[in-house]
Amino acid sequence: MLWLLAFTAGLVRGFSGFGFSMILALGLMATVPPSVAVPVALLLDLVCSAGLWIGAYRGFHQPVGYRLIAGMLLAVPIGTLLLTILPALWMTPAVAAVCLVGSGLILARPVAAQKTIDQSRHLAFPAGLASGLAMSMASAGGPPLMLYLLRSGLDVTQLRATAILFFAASSACALLGLWLFDALGTEHLQLAVGLLLPALLGNFAGQYLHHRWQPGSLRVIVGALLAGLSGWLLLTSLSTALAVSL
Repeated sequence: MLWLLAFTAGLVRGFSGFGFSMILALGLMATVPPSVAVPVALLLDLVCSAGLWIGAYRGFHQPVGYRLIAGMLLAVPIGTLLLTILPALWMTPAVAAVCLVGSGLILARPVAAQKTIDQSRHLAFPAGLASGLAMSMASAGGPPLMLYLLRSGLDVTQLRATAILFFAASSACALLGLWLFDALGTEHLQLAVGLLLPALLGNFAGQYLHHRWQPGSLRVIVGALLAGLSGWLLLTSLSTALAVSL
């Protein structure tokens, strides 16, 4: 079952450039706490995206991308600290709630960009800040970033390339923070290694499909999948937390 989860997450990641860590973290949290699920999702997201870096660099929009990364660098230490200190009993429903909101943002029909890249560039820093915080705390950095990028004036190639390199940078920074907080160890590495092959296979399949389907064709499917996973996890984890507290 976990192999299928990793393959599905990789498929979405290879096709759209985002969504891997959210799908994998949500699925893993059905069996392990967020302190395990989130680092494993970030680790695999970073490894599986490596094959996309060279191609993405050619389309990376530097003025927007560097502002996004600057905001992310400020937010990641806060998110990793919250992940390590908050109790798992309440952290799981909190992560599920963040992901549920994120799935709603993905499902929201993107409007045509009203601004040019120069006009929207000043919003890149706060977008990177929000995405970095959600990424490091809940592996849910995709929706805040894509909400900005879809309205930034970037073309499809620039959008996908900028998202790929931003998530690589944010995953690497979040993992470094977790390592510094002594929250990344053998347990995470063993689980990540066990899921690496199906995640890579899904990633390759997603890249293959990306060249044959329209870029937005999976938006509704991805959003619905995330909404279903996060909604189910939110209900089950919240009921468990309330039962234990009462």
